[in-house]
Amino acid sequence: MTNKPLYLLISIVLCSLPLRSQIKKDQTFDAAFFRSFREEGVDIMLKKGDSLYAKSESELQKVKSLVVIASAYSRKLNTSKSIKYWKKADSIARKEKLPDWIALSNERLAAEYLKLNLKDASKQFLERAVVASKSLSGSLESKYTYAMMLETEALQKMEDKDTIGFLKSIKSNQAYLETIPKNTIRDYLLGRSQLKLGEVYVQNNRLDSADYAFHLAEKNLKSSKIKSYYGESATLYRGLGNLALKRKQLDEAKQYFLKAQKIALANNNREVTDLIINDLRKYYRTVGDHEGLLYINQTKDSIDLLKKDEMVILADQDFKDEFAQKSRFEGYTYIFIALSVLLVLFLIGLFLYYKQQRKKSRLQFEKIIEKLKVQQETERSEPIAVSAVADYPANDIEDDSSLNMSAEKEEELVRRLKDFEQQDLYLDQNISRPKMASSLHTNTKYLSYIIRKYRGLDFSDYINQNRINYITKKLYTEPSFRIYKISYLAELCGYSSHSRFANIFKKQMNISPSDFISQLQKRAKKNT
Repeated sequence: MTNKPLYLLISIVLCSLPLRSQIKKDQTFDAAFFRSFREEGVDIMLKKGDSLYAKSESELQKVKSLVVIASAYSRKLNTSKSIKYWKKADSIARKEKLPDWIALSNERLAAEYLKLNLKDASKQFLERAVVASKSLSGSLESKYTYAMMLETEALQKMEDKDTIGFLKSIKSNQAYLETIPKNTIRDYLLGRSQLKLGEVYVQNNRLDSADYAFHLAEKNLKSSKIKSYYGESATLYRGLGNLALKRKQLDEAKQYFLKAQKIALANNNREVTDLIINDLRKYYRTVGDHEGLLYINQTKDSIDLLKKDEMVILADQDFKDEFAQKSRFEGYTYIFIALSVLLVLFLIGLFLYYKQQRKKSRLQFEKIIEKLKVQQETERSEPIAVSAVADYPANDIEDDSSLNMSAEKEEELVRRLKDFEQQDLYLDQNISRPKMASSLHTNTKYLSYIIRKYRGLDFSDYINQNRINYITKKLYTEPSFRIYKISYLAELCGYSSHSRFANIFKKQMNISPSDFISQLQKRAKKNT
């Protein structure tokens, strides 16, 4: 009887040993889980995630392992694989009813799809995260998830050009983070949020506010031990570069942009690299550095190709997932055959259409060449004759009775218009009707009248026609122009957008610029 308490104590100890052992294992696993996010090398982080998954003894541990793997691929900018593993984590978390991890997985999916500019998909996943967040446990990790949801919501509004909505959401995000005790993850998230705020302040010319936001961002990111800060520093330097550019501090802006580019390339960060390339294009246009602009445009073409490949991989992955789910149903063989027949018929029709279009394109090309030949033979240097008004219907010419313009004034404006064209001033990317009127020492009303009367066009069509005629003539007479990228040709004749240049060229010439160049090259090869 006296030994009964001792036996009871021994029994309690022996029963508690497995429980204590399991708790110790869980603590060891969680410690390894959190350490993996401090790894500087992405490949090491991936290996640790795979190792954790192999050692997982519960579905919760599997989810945590997948979070490590998905996060590593996100840092590696492999969006398709990141999305794959976040979806897998979400699937297990839903099965096991783990709201913290459901919310995190869907918030991260919203962020990944937003990187690909798939805004509808991003909003759908954020809505799922919001639903799951209603059951969050209140743990420190769940607070980070909620803060990231606010940040992603703000970024979605920024993509929608909703500046007021962005500012409201990003400030809510920062206010919420301020309620969390200071630590590595909190500082990192707060610094990242302040970076985004600074970028928007620069876009809206609130330069002092931007300067302060970047200062706070740098301070918080430096105090964080998360190694991916070295990637965020590229975004910081990019923001400081745009701030300097707005303040006309051109040398300082260039140094920041080059620092940002160096860091982004070293980290293989295609997303930030693409943004920095656009910043450098803007800088080179500002300082008139055409060689720098040509080089950076070539770099941008390479980045765009990689992003296109990423989209194809992602689309292919989503298609395979969907097809695998539907393959269990019968009757798809017949549908596939029917679709194949339709596809063959479509391809035949497409081929015939393409053949017809090529014929039209060749005829249009020859028509343009004939016009250029005639233009070369008949080109004169005399001023525009006043009698040119007869080329246009009288009802298309603005009534000048209220303009009070003397014949001498009109002739003088016509002469200045000719000088404007001969000096190729219409190539100025920032040309506008007020700016052109100022250069001709007149007002916009007189200018519109003169262009309409002697060119038969409104201002916009007049500028576009001169630009396209300029580049068409250059391509015809100077073979060296044919080796340039379309984006660079667009820059040369005053367009900041590749697509806008191509659309206007097609509208003016009834042939695309790439097709025109291709046929010029074939013609030259044939004549040699």
